[in-house]
Amino acid sequence: MQRCQLIAADRPKQETPIHMVDDLLDVIRRQFYGEITDERWAQDRYFLKIHVVTWPAWWLNKRGVTLPPQRYQQILQDIFTGIKQHGKTGEVTHWPRYLTYCVQQHFKCHGDEYYSEGKSLRLATERALSRAEAVTGREPDLIASMAQVHQLMRHSRARARKPSPEKAAARQEELGL
Repeated sequence: MQRCQLIAADRPKQETPIHMVDDLLDVIRRQFYGEITDERWAQDRYFLKIHVVTWPAWWLNKRGVTLPPQRYQQILQDIFTGIKQHGKTGEVTHWPRYLTYCVQQHFKCHGDEYYSEGKSLRLATERALSRAEAVTGREPDLIASMAQVHQLMRHSRARARKPSPEKAAARQEELGL
């Protein structure tokens, strides 16, 4: 029994969307937040997860392309490094908004490159899979998974908001209350 546990412990762990998101959030906290309270980090973390970490996955998935997990992580880390080197970080008052802006601007400038990279990777993968006689199992697409996380978090947040008092009153009138 112990031998099986040791062998399993030595095996490299497969990257999952949750692990990658947590790794990228840790990078953001270390690079940009410095000494902040856990309460402040908890407030910003959710926004960063939706608008900074998973937004590029949604952007790629919307265009029908994917990238390997390592490449996705590298792109975001390159963006963060560029912000640290060239950004006006001393003037930033709201990190979530600034990082969101920087990531989205980066994709406006370099999105076509990532699209081409993802398309060529997709075509090569499809050709290789079509030539294979039998596929024993496919790894889940990390980009698609992260895009789903983005969509779910974005929509669950919208549904969780309470209706305005006017809408609530109108709804009560409709129901005859």
